[in-house]
Amino acid sequence: MNLTLSLAALAALILASGFFSGTESAFTSLSPAQVAIIQQRWGRRGHLVGELMSRPDRLLTTVLIGNNLMNIGASALATQITIELFGNAAVGIMTGVLTLVMLIFAEVTPKQLAISNNEYICVHTVRVIYWLSRVLAPLIIFIGGFSRVVARVSGGRGKRSLTLESILQIVRQAEHLGILEQYKSRLLKNLFRFSDIPVSAVMTHRREVISLDRSVTIASAIALAGETGLGRIPVYDSDPERIVGVVLAKDLIRHRDRGDDPIRTIMLEPVFIPEQRRIDLAMKQILREKLNMAIVLDEYGGLAGVVTIEDILEEIVGEIYDEHETRERGKIINLGDDRYLLRADIPLSVANDFLPVPLKSSSSDVHTLGGYLAELLGRIPAPSEKIPTVSGVFEVTRMDNNRLVELTYFRDTDHSAIGQPDR
Repeated sequence: MNLTLSLAALAALILASGFFSGTESAFTSLSPAQVAIIQQRWGRRGHLVGELMSRPDRLLTTVLIGNNLMNIGASALATQITIELFGNAAVGIMTGVLTLVMLIFAEVTPKQLAISNNEYICVHTVRVIYWLSRVLAPLIIFIGGFSRVVARVSGGRGKRSLTLESILQIVRQAEHLGILEQYKSRLLKNLFRFSDIPVSAVMTHRREVISLDRSVTIASAIALAGETGLGRIPVYDSDPERIVGVVLAKDLIRHRDRGDDPIRTIMLEPVFIPEQRRIDLAMKQILREKLNMAIVLDEYGGLAGVVTIEDILEEIVGEIYDEHETRERGKIINLGDDRYLLRADIPLSVANDFLPVPLKSSSSDVHTLGGYLAELLGRIPAPSEKIPTVSGVFEVTRMDNNRLVELTYFRDTDHSAIGQPDR
């Protein structure tokens, strides 16, 4: 082989090595979402990409076999050329030069280009890789089987799975990079956690529930509805703990000419929901009953509170106010100097999006920040008590009898903010 052909063959081997290196990076950098998009847009080639990505061991073995064959061939040919031109003494110098050339043109540059254009490269190289995997199938099966045996003996981990926490981490990263606006990131995180929140974390507590005795007249109920602005009012029988119905403001107005009649004549059957039911299931039940309000019962069948469709939707979109409703302060308020005012009823998952170090409860029954702090102490916190945690110190700012309402949070100066107060 003359010198010109040898140099051309060497260049071809280096480029082929770069092809396999870039293809490896392109395929391994694909996300599940990108694979799905490629399968939808690229027909047969997209199907092949999905097929290869479903067998990552086969894909990687194919690419690595090709890459190593090209590298070995390039090294052998370069050695031969060097010996013919300069003799054995120059082999060491050639090795250093070839290593630098391979690093630049067969490793670093192709991998960087592949990561930046992974979808395009995967779609346009998939047929080559697919047919190579078919041709090299016996060798791939042997190498793959041997590798699996070694991995099993050494206690290797099983197949990776996509978890909720990994999805949420992707959302956080997208927000950090500016791909997602903060409010969109918050909506997505709330939506993914939608099925993990119990009704007890979003309901209106029974101490704050306004209800009427079933013997109250329609005229009196109209006056109360006008004063409070409530659209739905629970109705009890003698004992406020014993809810027997729900009266709608629109029904009261429709029957205002019957002002002396008791409201039991127009009340509707209530919907009952246990306080530990997840809010996604609660919403389905409320929508099915077409009442938009449910009575929440504790484990003993007593009144725990009430929940509406609005309460549930607020866990996704944030607080919803009508024209006559007084706007409440946000659940997280920046007071300055690394001090924040937090509502105690904020879901623990939402608080963890803001706190520098997540607070983890040992009990599946704890779903709010106040519940976590009470669990941490083993008792109900006292007014003005300071509670140290891994994320900083919480001070009890306001209580309603024995119920935590507001907390002041002092962020540890060693921690940096992960989230921003936006609720």
